[in-house]
Amino acid sequence: MSYTSTQVVSRPSSITSQYMPIKDITNPDPASPFSSPFYRQHTLRPNNIIVEDGQLDDERWSRQAFALGMPFGDVQRPNAEARKVAQKMQRKQNLNEKQLVELLLPLVQSSAKSHKKLQVQTGNNFHHDAVPIGTFDQSSYTAWSMPLPVPKPDIAVGFTSKTFNSHELELQEGIISNAHGEPCDLAKVSQPTRDVFWPFFVVEVQASLYAAQNAAAGSASTCNNALALLAEAADEPTIQRQGRGISWQSRRAVQSFSLAVCGKTATLNLHNFQGGLSHCAAVIRSYKLDDESDMEALASRLASILIWAENCRLPTIVDLLENLDHMVQLESRDYLSDAFTNENLVTVSNHDAGSPRKRFSGIKSRLAEISPKWIRVQA
Repeated sequence: MSYTSTQVVSRPSSITSQYMPIKDITNPDPASPFSSPFYRQHTLRPNNIIVEDGQLDDERWSRQAFALGMPFGDVQRPNAEARKVAQKMQRKQNLNEKQLVELLLPLVQSSAKSHKKLQVQTGNNFHHDAVPIGTFDQSSYTAWSMPLPVPKPDIAVGFTSKTFNSHELELQEGIISNAHGEPCDLAKVSQPTRDVFWPFFVVEVQASLYAAQNAAAGSASTCNNALALLAEAADEPTIQRQGRGISWQSRRAVQSFSLAVCGKTATLNLHNFQGGLSHCAAVIRSYKLDDESDMEALASRLASILIWAENCRLPTIVDLLENLDHMVQLESRDYLSDAFTNENLVTVSNHDAGSPRKRFSGIKSRLAEISPKWIRVQA
């Protein structure tokens, strides 16, 4: 899947745009595009990703939590690993990004330890096949739009290969189409990073919280977009018959979570994608990583996310794979029916239907009649 190229369109000076030309953009941290003050404007929004500035209010989060089957508030539970991380944070000053990842990784791993179907991976690039691509037209801001960078989350949590049987793993291979009709590899969509299938939680550590949230928006939206691509492929017959109505969009709502980290502060973020609408990211809550109470609350929230993934996200994936399996079988039957019409099959079945030898002779004769001369069998 290649990124859609954009064309620079010259426009009269009287036509103004809310988007600043690329040449006028200055990035205080050239090594990290996520820290650019124009990153959301020029990269996320053109690729249909919206990051809300504020935190989710109680009413909105309560509705989301109820729909996901999660507790609304943080459940305070004693957690030795969480307290250990907080104590290490208290003793250390000026932690760099690598050190923060090394401190947070044991907390994520300990939370996932009892979930045998889950896998934790660190520092691997995602494949580009599932990265969201916006619809670039010749509007006033197209010339200033940038493709979304291929995500490389510091920590990613998804499912192990042992979660799926051999047939389900086989179904997760092959070529499907993305939203623009371009081919993409389902094996790379389902497994965007090594040994992790269908990730649903990512951790991004950056030099600023703004940059971390921007990076998390791209990574988590890629997780959601992967599942949306599978849904598109599995529901293709229904889409062709009924279109993408409101009911289809509501059935295809996909959620993921992320933790954006800067220094000793982190935000837990919800990423929501519904049908063909935009990817939306919003902060659920902020946490102080050097506070033991906050870290225990974060560990509790992470545990609820992992439970949700096994009880809700995984069954959704399995259902979509089952739909895809039915579609593949249907296409196989359609392919067979293209070679042998119903009339021909009836003729064969009624011709010399006595013994197996006679039935085989009848089929062979019928093949001789309908086959081209250059491959015609001799009856």
